[in-house]
Formats: sequence, structure tokens, C-alpha cells
Amino acid sequence: MEYYEISTLSSPDDTMLPEVYTDTVACIYNVDGKCKGMLTPERLNILQKAFHRAKCSGLHDHIQPPTISFASELVGLIARKDTSASNHTNKKIKDSFARILPSHITATFQKWALVTKEKMASPLEHDPKFPHYWSEHPRDKVFGANTNAFSSRFSGFSICHPIYHENTMLLATRHAIYSAAVSTEETATFMLPPSWIKDMTTNPYASPCRKYPHMCKLLGTIASNQLQYANVPFWNNVQIPLSRHLMGIEDHCHMHGTPRARAASMLTTKTG
Repeated sequence: MEYYEISTLSSPDDTMLPEVYTDTVACIYNVDGKCKGMLTPERLNILQKAFHRAKCSGLHDHIQPPTISFASELVGLIARKDTSASNHTNKKIKDSFARILPSHITATFQKWALVTKEKMASPLEHDPKFPHYWSEHPRDKVFGANTNAFSSRFSGFSICHPIYHENTMLLATRHAIYSAAVSTEETATFMLPPSWIKDMTTNPYASPCRKYPHMCKLLGTIASNQLQYANVPFWNNVQIPLSRHLMGIEDHCHMHGTPRARAASMLTTKTG
């Protein structure tokens, strides 16, 4: 693993001198000396701290094959991300692996909605402000992740920003509603899926919300010209330009002693 300064050129036309942008990145190599991916120094630091916390807490003790080193686990982490994205041919779905919520949105949910859990995340983009997060890959336990968000009920106050795969978003919405329905504690899941059409309530993943309107509420939307995703802290060779889209908020929750008992919440997005 080495640090490099990489430069990119930007010029609106051939008659102007390009602007040069320089970044410091950490390059992750495999045993053959091939660069498998790059990370920002900030994300590398987050991953290193998460790895050592998980090791000290005993999470590494029962992982098979056993962990060898932080560097080798980074190679595996990058490979899992590439494999997950390559399983999809749809560009909207592939791009969604690089759509990361900006810090001011996650900070808002943490401060004003008391969110402490992040569902359907990855160590590569998990917001460390949330003490608990869930990943689809069992091996991500080496970085402190819980695995398989659908293996247990959603409880407490959570945020969920799934990949933009229709069935995945449908399952996540349904699981959030059903979890809230049977919860014996205050539970709210703030979902943040996209909308590809003008009327967000007609999206396929919104069907459980139409079926259980007392459990799921659309809280609001964020226009595409007001939505700016966080910079992607990982990439292979070039950073992916993302299309603009609109985001909206929907709520699934169970709150004791309130008129909105057993409701659910979702934040939806619309891409042009």
C-alpha cells in the first residue's frame, strides 16, 4: 500500500489550458503488485480504526479464513465491491454503489432523529458517526460490520440507503414496515431510495407504503438541483460521474404512546 499524488486535467474546450487537480490517494496492491483500487487518506484512516476496533473487541476471533493483515483485508474489500457492482448490468444500479449520502444529511438524521444505525452500508462508505452498521458481506465483520440487514428486525432509529435495485428497495421497504409493525420498542427507519418518475408514490418499491399508509409516510423530497452526493472515497482508475437526481423522505416507525404508533419512514430520490 502506497500513497500517490494523482493529477487530472479539466478543460472546457481545446483553446484553453486545462486546470490541474491533484489528490493524495492510497493505492491498494495485490500480491502480484497490481493496483486493485485507491482510497482517500480519510477513508483509509476510518477503515484502519474500524479494523483494529473489531480486532480488539474479538470480532476477528471466529472469522474464517482467519485474518492475516489489514492490507490483505483491504484487497478483499475492494474485490467484494467490484464483484457486487459487476453483478448488475443496469447503469443506474451500478452507479448507485458510488452514491454516498453527504455528511450534512447523515448528521441531520443523527442530531434531530436520533439515528444510531446505518442499514445496507459498506465499510467503504459507512458513516463512522453511526456506531452500528450492516453490510451484505459476512467478511466485512473484520471492519466492525453487522451482516445481512434482513436477518433480524429493524429496531431503534435507523437510516437505510440501499442500492438502486427495484427488488432490493422493495424488500428493504417491506422489511422496515413489518419490523415496525411488530416492534415492542420505539422504532423508526428512514429510507432513502430514488424515484425515476415524477410521482414518487407510484414507484414499485412504494407498493408496501400504499398498502400500509398508517405505517409509512413520505416526509419530503430533495430536488435534483439541491442534491449533491458526497465525494466517492474509493475507485479503481477513474472516478464515476453521476447523473443528478431528486431525493425524498419517507418514514416507517413505531412510537409508544403517540397517534402515529407503528408508522414507517422513507427518504426517496428522483433521478433525471
